[in-house]
Amino acid sequence: LDRRRPGTSKFVPQRNEPDAVEILSGVYDGRTTGTPIALLIRNPDQRSKDYGDILRTFRPGHADYTYVQKYGLRDPRGGGRSSARLTAP
Repeated sequence: LDRRRPGTSKFVPQRNEPDAVEILSGVYDGRTTGTPIALLIRNPDQRSKDYGDILRTFRPGHADYTYVQKYGLRDPRGGGRSSARLTAP
């Protein structure tokens, strides 16, 4: 997570997002239980208003356009199921 942390280079957003992984299920006492493992990484610094100026703009390098074509849904606040945040290492 540290390699993808915002504010670590001029190429990523300059927000301060502390990454803390919460284990929701599938692990007990440091060992997996055989059930699906669910992890949660909260984003307390998410600000929907920051995306107001791109409501009608598709961002280069993002999956916005493809997502609209496939699912018929456009949420400019983030990539939804196409977000890299769903693939945290």
